[in-house]
Amino acid sequence: MMDDKDEYDELYDEEPEDFDPNEFDLGPCLNAPAARLYTTKQLHTLIHEGVIDLNPAYQREVVWPETKQVKLLDSIWRNYYMPPIVFSVIRDEAGEEIRCCVDGKQRLTSIQKFFDGQVPYKHWRTGKSWWYTSSQAQKKARPQVPKWWKDDFASKTVTCVEYYDLPQIQERDIFQRVQLGVALSAAEKLQAIPSHRTEWIIELQQRFFLHEDNLPQKMDVAYKRGQDFQLIAGFVYCCDQYPEPAQPSSKNLERWLSSDVKPSWDFKETMLGVFGSLWHIVTDPKLNSAFTDIKKRVAPAEFVFTGVILYVLRDASYEDRAQAIYDMRTHIREKFPDVRMRSDIVKELWSFVETLADTVPTQPAKSKKKGKGKEKRRADDDAYGYDDDRMSLDDDYRPKKQSKKK
Repeated sequence: MMDDKDEYDELYDEEPEDFDPNEFDLGPCLNAPAARLYTTKQLHTLIHEGVIDLNPAYQREVVWPETKQVKLLDSIWRNYYMPPIVFSVIRDEAGEEIRCCVDGKQRLTSIQKFFDGQVPYKHWRTGKSWWYTSSQAQKKARPQVPKWWKDDFASKTVTCVEYYDLPQIQERDIFQRVQLGVALSAAEKLQAIPSHRTEWIIELQQRFFLHEDNLPQKMDVAYKRGQDFQLIAGFVYCCDQYPEPAQPSSKNLERWLSSDVKPSWDFKETMLGVFGSLWHIVTDPKLNSAFTDIKKRVAPAEFVFTGVILYVLRDASYEDRAQAIYDMRTHIREKFPDVRMRSDIVKELWSFVETLADTVPTQPAKSKKKGKGKEKRRADDDAYGYDDDRMSLDDDYRPKKQSKKK
């Protein structure tokens, strides 16, 4: 894990020309946050209105058990100290303020669940469960808190610290700092690293993984919430390191993501093309046998090396690329019935890729017709086909044609 100095150097890597190492200074600082009091009722309303975003990409899932949520409610109601909630205030496309929860998701979720009748308050002496709300049919089994006490809880105030105009890289840095000492998973730690590469991987995550109709759903990828970022990072990392047979371990991904290197435009466009070709293969019944005929769910190692194959063979025909993915999954499962992201399995997958690179034929570059009208381009944009494997960074997440080939 990086120490504090490494984190600082990677976040603020530019030094002024007249920098004097013998002089004391703080370096770049955040704008001072504003402290604001919200009632629990206000917070509940803002969550349901979407003004508070509990799920920025780097956030953890809800992990508190009900017992801990109940204790939090007791602390609020009985005026015990609760650390401030931390928000990053941004504006959405309509110009409305959105408060992204940087720290305090578990606490806010506990408040929201109590108001919505999803968790009870337990009496301090008897342990009896009392509910803020319950249906008519449940009133006997779920007694409601008396109205006076409901109003009392709704009026309790919570201190919130709000940062304005934070770049995403600094928002993630705050998240990482406040989580120190908390047992984050390896995948969650990666997603909290502030860097250009992290921001780019999050963009790919939002485009290809977070839509209702998404790649892992189409492919039936076996992964847990919070691991999608690590999967995409491993996918891109191995392509970035090619032809070196890189191991997409958490340690290697952490080092790669922590670098201050900014991904080049060409590499970003190439990787969008790779994701585009994957979408095309997965959604084409003539090409997707690797995901329909093989009944096992796609393991993380298979997902990463599906990406590597499409990157290495990006000049091959769709048919050859689809066959290569099928052969890879068949080969690795014959040799390793339990496919995991182990070094020996990754080594075998790299060996398979090297053989493919030497044997699969590539297609000559094709010229493009000029003078296409707007209506034709719009029709191409609506198609799922993806002839040239290049996708504009501004396009929707689904693969699209940019021009018709001869």
